Amino acid sequence: MYLVLVRHAKAEDREKWNAKDDLRRPLVKKGVKQAKNIAKYLKKYSIDAIISSLAIRASDTAKYIAAYQKQSTFFLSPSLNPEIGIEGYIKHKEEIQQDWEVVVIVGHEPLIGEFVRHLCGEVSLKISKGCVVELEYKANKWRLVGLKNFKA
Repeated sequence: MYLVLVRHAKAEDREKWNAKDDLRRPLVKKGVKQAKNIAKYLKKYSIDAIISSLAIRASDTAKYIAAYQKQSTFFLSPSLNPEIGIEGYIKHKEEIQQDWEVVVIVGHEPLIGEFVRHLCGEVSLKISKGCVVELEYKANKWRLVGLKNFKA
């Protein structure tokens, strides 16, 4: 089974968006291009499920991925929102391992990095906006099998 963790594509600057609801912060033009490139890259998988945080920047990134994966289940999970913490990711771990072969989670840093460390042990990764982290679960163990940064 494969788990693909995607940090959302480039969004509006947080400081400029500060007075507004952070979950509504959208992708910028370069972020849309980045999300499309991520979606094309992930065409190599037959994805069973795409799970995204409720943040617009994450859900829009996920929608580009879903456009190439018509057979996928797509849903938003408030458990993946940035303010929830790693517990939200861990909550999905059991259903991921039991129900699907290939799952994509679109979320945020530093939570993705923390989740990778939780699954794989002492792994330290630079996960920039638009980064794809590929993990494989084999012989009752998670291991890192791919890391690709998509520039905006």
